Amino acid sequence: MFRKKAMLSASNHNKIDILDDNSSFSFVEGYRSLRTNLSFMTYSGDVKTILVSSSLPGEGKSSVSVNLARSLSMAGKKVLLIDADLRSPSVHKYLRIRKKVQDGFSTVLAGRTKLEDAIYMFPPLEIDVMLSGSIPPNASELLSREHTGEIMSELKEKYDVVIIDTPPAGVVTDAVVLSRYVDGLLFIVKQNYAEIDLIKHALKSFEQTGTKVLGVVMSDYKSTKDTRGSGSYAYDYTYGVDSK
Repeated sequence: MFRKKAMLSASNHNKIDILDDNSSFSFVEGYRSLRTNLSFMTYSGDVKTILVSSSLPGEGKSSVSVNLARSLSMAGKKVLLIDADLRSPSVHKYLRIRKKVQDGFSTVLAGRTKLEDAIYMFPPLEIDVMLSGSIPPNASELLSREHTGEIMSELKEKYDVVIIDTPPAGVVTDAVVLSRYVDGLLFIVKQNYAEIDLIKHALKSFEQTGTKVLGVVMSDYKSTKDTRGSGSYAYDYTYGVDSK
């Protein structure tokens, strides 16, 4: 059993919309649809660690990571959210976490922190959180260690689902490196943002590592009469997630 280190608190104002009783119908339904489809995949227990990435910064991957974790916890799942962006971490900003935390994913990978000491309870969303930790000079090297796989295996024994927010795959290779140790990928595409060739290249990089692409989530989705938030893409299927 892990020993929980402490609770993290947040300010009253969040940087992003987070699922609650005041969320719009389309916002709630977008994540409910995503959660339902993921539940079918995770039912057998084969998919428990889910990496979230995108092509470019600003596509909403951290927003999706946070809200997906919240949606799963609302459905009774035991969830851990990891900020694995060791270059430009943002989960602590999105959650408005007050306390400065040095222990996190990077220090666990480096062997300076015990795994259980880097996990915090976050009562506002009823999830556990592992922040990025101090920014290392060798992010890709840390992520590529075999120890990373051992950490993921240990977390799978403890949690129903582990959501891992990572850097954009079109900018650095960290997410692709880490994908070797997870069960599947959710790829975030902001509508009318990244070039299609860049999206295809990023997804191809994941496929070359044998990563299972669970789906493509379209953020800032604006539906029209001809589209309903789902349909064919280049890979698997697409979900539409409103930005509000």
